[in-house]
Parts: sequence; C-alpha cells; structure tokens
Amino acid sequence: MVSPAGPVIPRLLAEGLATLRAWGLEVVVDDAVYARRPGADYLAGEDDARAKAFLNAWRDPECRALFCSRGGFGSQRILPLLGELDVREHPRHLVGFSDITALHLHLAGNLGLQTWHGPVVKSFALHRDDPHRSLEHLRALLFGEKAPTWSIEGLRTLRPGCVRGRLLGGNLCVLVHQLATDYCPALDDAILVVEDVGEVDYRIDRLFTALRHSLKGRRLAGLVLGDFSDAAGVYVDEEGTDAFLAMLAAEFDCPVVAGAPVGHASPNLALPMGAPAELDADQGRLTLLT
Repeated sequence: MVSPAGPVIPRLLAEGLATLRAWGLEVVVDDAVYARRPGADYLAGEDDARAKAFLNAWRDPECRALFCSRGGFGSQRILPLLGELDVREHPRHLVGFSDITALHLHLAGNLGLQTWHGPVVKSFALHRDDPHRSLEHLRALLFGEKAPTWSIEGLRTLRPGCVRGRLLGGNLCVLVHQLATDYCPALDDAILVVEDVGEVDYRIDRLFTALRHSLKGRRLAGLVLGDFSDAAGVYVDEEGTDAFLAMLAAEFDCPVVAGAPVGHASPNLALPMGAPAELDADQGRLTLLT
C-alpha cells in the first residue's frame, strides 16, 4: 500500500487492510504512507519521497499489486519522477481512484498497462453494505474470477449510438487539469468514464466545456457519466442535478450515458483502464472486453 497523493490517518485504513488480508493477501504498508510534507501537509511527504516509495514498491519482486491508501491531491506532482518506471518488465496491478486518475491516465493511456480504477483502501469501509458488492467485484477482477466479457447494465441514454474503444478516464477535475500535459494520452476514439465530487454546477460546466473544447477531447468515441456527488450549488439544486449533468454531457458529439456506479459514493465498481470496451448507449450498456 502506497500514498502517491495525500496522507491518511491509520485508523481509517483498518477495515480496508483487514479486507485485503481476508482475501489471502500479504499486505505491506510502505513506511511513507502516513508521512506529511512540512508546510503542505495535504501531501504524503515530499514529491521525491512519494515517487521513490511508488517506484520501490513497483520494483519489489514480491509485489503483485499496488493499492493506493487514498486520493486527495499530489499524484500529478510525481509524474515527472516516474520516468524509470518499466511497466513491461514489471507488470503490476494498480488500484485507486480520484486523484489516482493522474496515474491511470499515464500508465494505462500512455504506457499501455491495464490499471484498475476502483476503491482506495481508505474507502473500503464505505462499501460495507453496498448491494452492488463493489469490494467483491474488485476482488473477483484482481483474482481473475470475472468472465473475460462483462457488462454494466441499466445506464441512462443521453445520446444514442454504439461504439467501441479503449476505456479511459476517472476524476473529471484531475483529467481536465492534465489535458495539456504529456501525461494525458490522446483521447481520440476512447470511451471516457468521468466522475467527481464537490464540484458545483458552474464549475462542472467549466470542466466539461474545457474537455469538449480541448484538442485531446474533441474526438471521443463515447462518454460515460458516473456519480457526481455534492454537485448542487449556486444555480442548480439537488433535484435538478441529474438534468443539469445530462444537458452538459449531451453537448458532446458522441454516444453518452449516465448513471454508471462509479465515483466517490457507494457503489464504486472497479473498471479496467486501458481495456477495450463497447458502449451501447441505445441499450444503456457498457461492456468490458478484457
């Protein structure tokens, strides 16, 4: 377990660590997981220390998966320090979401590794009573117990159509702030899954508009909206949030669906970033062709 972004309080990890051990995994908690950077203690230590911890864990011959303790902010800061990362020589599972989107975009989008956009260890407790069984879903994916082709059904159609492409995305705010860098891949012909938390109405509009106008976001194959928690704000109340998001998403010139069980609330079903997928917006279905 590593902290490439923000620090975490040990007691918040207890349930997640117990779950991982119950899966039969030998969990190694990196020494730097609980560190804080002086003067900026929203970061789990200095950038070079977080990058070193990430690289050391990745290169450990006993390591099979890197689970991120939490999101927060900071993953983008260490991307320039991961140049020595060889995902072909040392393939690993990477699990996390939110700020970990920065790593998914680079590792899955640029380097060709399949990564897992799914719960961070801190959030395992959130899914204790999840009827979608987010944690069991993640476990089955990691242990290869899921069928090679599986689907998420019941999505709401916002723009019709059926397309195929590689699955990319994650947190919308992180994605938009990475668009102009080399650490964001070209999104041409990608099926993009996005979610966010705490971004109120006009800020969500700004994020979607920036994505739609960007050079990398103009030729998406499809768009999938996950959960946008706490999106009500200055102009849109809670009851109007879904319609507001649908209006913004329908401005994209590609098939669009909403209601994917992905995001900061529960459920949060893990998705394979970089994997081939099919979006049938007519039927409200996202199929993973892993």
